[in-house]
Amino acid sequence: MREYSHSQLEKYETCPLQYKLVYVDRLKRYEEGVEAFLGIRFHEAMQFLYKERAFRVAPLEELLAYYEKRWAEKWHAAVRIRDEKRTPEEYRLNGRRYIENYYRRHHPFEEGNILGLERTIRFPLDEAGRYAFKGVIDRLMKAPDGAFEIHDYKAGGTLPEQAKFDADRQLAIYQVGVRKLWPEAGDREVRLIWHYVAFGMEMRSSRTPEQLEALKEETRLLIDRIEAEREFVPNESPLCGWCSYWDLCPLKKHLVKVEGLPENEWKNEPGVRIVDAYAERWRKRRDLEAEKEVVEKELEKLKEAAVAFAEKEGLRVIAGSEAKLRVTGKDKIVSPGKGTAEREALENALRELGVWEEVATLDPFALERALAEGRWPVETVGRIRAYVALEKRWAVTVKEEPAE
Repeated sequence: MREYSHSQLEKYETCPLQYKLVYVDRLKRYEEGVEAFLGIRFHEAMQFLYKERAFRVAPLEELLAYYEKRWAEKWHAAVRIRDEKRTPEEYRLNGRRYIENYYRRHHPFEEGNILGLERTIRFPLDEAGRYAFKGVIDRLMKAPDGAFEIHDYKAGGTLPEQAKFDADRQLAIYQVGVRKLWPEAGDREVRLIWHYVAFGMEMRSSRTPEQLEALKEETRLLIDRIEAEREFVPNESPLCGWCSYWDLCPLKKHLVKVEGLPENEWKNEPGVRIVDAYAERWRKRRDLEAEKEVVEKELEKLKEAAVAFAEKEGLRVIAGSEAKLRVTGKDKIVSPGKGTAEREALENALRELGVWEEVATLDPFALERALAEGRWPVETVGRIRAYVALEKRWAVTVKEEPAE
C-alpha cells in the first residue's frame, strides 16, 4: 500500500477527481494561488527565524529582508489572484504585517527547546505497518514544563471556530507519529497549536488516547476507501475556484472551451446551441407549470363551491351557459400511511386472513435503496441481482445565469 499524507486524504475528501489527477496520474500544474504562495513565504521566514534562534535572536528588519528576498525570488507568472480588485503588492504587504505581529508577540522566542523545523515524519497507523503515513510538522517543540508541542502556521483569511480544531485530523495524526517516534512523548502532554497569523491568534487543542485510537481507525477506513476507488467522481464546491484542472474536469472543461472562443463563434458552438435551445424550452415549461398551478388552485376552489351548491340544492347536474357540471360522490377506502402502527396492524390482519398476497406489491424504490446501501449479506445481494438490471439514468437540469 502506498504512503499517505493528510494533504492527500484532504484532497480526496474535497474532490476525488482532483486527487486522481494529482496523486494517481501525477499531472503537474504550475499555477499557484497567491494565498498559498504567501503562506509558503511565511513558513520560510519562520524556519529562518527559529533556525537562527539556536544562536541568536534575528532582528525583525533582517527577518523582513529575508521574506522580501524570498518573495522576489519565487514570484512567477503563474501565481493566480482570484480577486481582481487585489494586487500582488497588497498580498506582499499582508505577509510583512503577519511577520511583524508574530515577531512582536513571541519575542524573544524563549518558548522551549526546538525539536524540529519543517520536520518530515513517517510512521505506520497500525502494528503490521500496512498503513504508512507521512507528514511535515512546521515546528516541534518541548515546552519548559516538559510537554510536547506541535505548531502549525496558518496564513488564511478565515478563523475557524474551536470545534474545528477539536476535530482536526492533521495535527492529531501528527501526534500519533510523535508518540511513536519519540517514546518520551507517550508519557507527556502533547499540545496541538495553530498560529492564525492574519488574526494574531493562537488556537489550541488536545487529544486523549481513546480519541487517537478512534482517529487512527477512521483514517485507516478512509485509506481503504481510496484504495478501492475506481470512479473518482468530481465534487463541485467553492474550492473549485482554486483548482488548476478545469480543462480535464467534466464539470468545467466545456466552460474552459467556450470561454476561449472568439465572440462571433461562441453561440455557434454545438454545446452552447443545445443548452440555449434546451433552456428556452425549460423556461417555457416552467411558465406553463406556474400557470397550471394557478389554474389548479382556482379549479379546486370552484369544485368546492360546486359540491356545496349541489348538496344544498339537491342536484347532481348543474347547468352553465356553455357547459354542465356533473357532481357525484363515491366512498373511497383510504389505507393508513406506511410506517404507522395502524398500517402494521392492517397488514398483520391481511396476512392472518390469507389475502396478503392478493394486495401486497413490491416497492422497487425500497429494493433499490436496500441494494445501494449494502444492507444485506453478499449472498443475498447476489441472488437478487440475478433478477434486476442495472441502468444508467440521466437527468438534465437548467441553471439560469443572472442577467447582466
